[in-house]
Amino acid sequence: MPAAFINDASTPRTSGCAAVLAEVSPEDSCSSRPANWRDFVAHTIYRTGMLPVLRGISRRYQIRTSGRNRSFRVSRVSGPSFAILCYHRVGTEGIPYYCTLEPSVFEMQMRYLREHFRVVSLGSLCEEIRNPSGSGQAVAVTFDDGYSDLYTHALPILRKYQIPATVYLIADCVRTGEVAWYDRIFLALQIAPGPTLSLPFLPGEFKLGSPEQRTAAATRIVSILRRMPAPVKNKVCSALEAQFALPAEKLAGKMLSWAQIREMRAAGIDFGAHTLSHPVLSQLSDHEVTRELADSKRFLEEGLGEPVLDLAYPFGRPEDYGARTPAIAAQCGYRSAVTTTRGLNAPGADLHRLRRVQLGEQESEASFGFHLHLEFLRGADPPEHLADAGGPLELCREEYQSGRGGQ
Repeated sequence: MPAAFINDASTPRTSGCAAVLAEVSPEDSCSSRPANWRDFVAHTIYRTGMLPVLRGISRRYQIRTSGRNRSFRVSRVSGPSFAILCYHRVGTEGIPYYCTLEPSVFEMQMRYLREHFRVVSLGSLCEEIRNPSGSGQAVAVTFDDGYSDLYTHALPILRKYQIPATVYLIADCVRTGEVAWYDRIFLALQIAPGPTLSLPFLPGEFKLGSPEQRTAAATRIVSILRRMPAPVKNKVCSALEAQFALPAEKLAGKMLSWAQIREMRAAGIDFGAHTLSHPVLSQLSDHEVTRELADSKRFLEEGLGEPVLDLAYPFGRPEDYGARTPAIAAQCGYRSAVTTTRGLNAPGADLHRLRRVQLGEQESEASFGFHLHLEFLRGADPPEHLADAGGPLELCREEYQSGRGGQ
């Protein structure tokens, strides 16, 4: 789900899905993004033929900032760096309403990865983090939630460019075929009569006067609910759906089916778990967290006929998954767990607190290449610095920025 970004010089401003993801964290609504200096720099570098120069510099050097005056320190790259790209959907039709990614844009990004990076599976990346050899840059591709357009649009492109990928499935969505609770909220806000909406347990009214206000209202509702205990969240969701009957045709076939999952697996796509029901794990007891992690793992393993070793935390911020969950994930038998904390991973990184990078909304080769090389130029924090890094808080804004949302 969404994860927002702070407005500093090193953080790309994204629109649509990434911003909603930033706020709500179901993970990309994409509207046109405002021009900013990063876009100008990216396209200037591209037009002047300097992108290969930036690419070469990012392979040899790191530029770190430190201190209150944000002073720069340049050093040579001393070891490998690992990027895990985070996507949610590939497509523009319907759910999730907060996220769209044109297949042609996704293909451009995969082509760029294949031409300029060493693209590895998540399993290989984890092994290299544990046992690094040599130096260099490696990239793995991941998708959260398990929307059916991954089968329709993403799979042909991944196969064309021979890109390994991992899809994190919400077990309840696979079992029932129904979309997750936050998607139902976004749909409800699309069809609710205006101009305002009130809900139990939630303060004030939500404005529904325009499509932008409806998206902002849904984003805000999900953001509030993910901070509430699960019973309260469930009551609000029930009250909302009691007011508006959600059209079945807009909900059908939006999540991957077992038939699609098995065909994708046969094509080389890996699958991980995204819990049973996509809850905010920090709001649950240890017993409930264990059930969400262990039962989803067991269910998916039975359907796939093989071990499920990798996990994605719902929403993905430290305050969302909590301090104890990484240890529980390890106890449940997960090899790795990914967050939505922005950044690269260094050798020896905690495999149950892996960072990721969201660049799905970089719609041109200039912008995508610039921002990805910039991530490598910034480098990965040493493992000992990650525990108190503040996680996705360094990326996130608590308020949805109109016209820049994404889940």
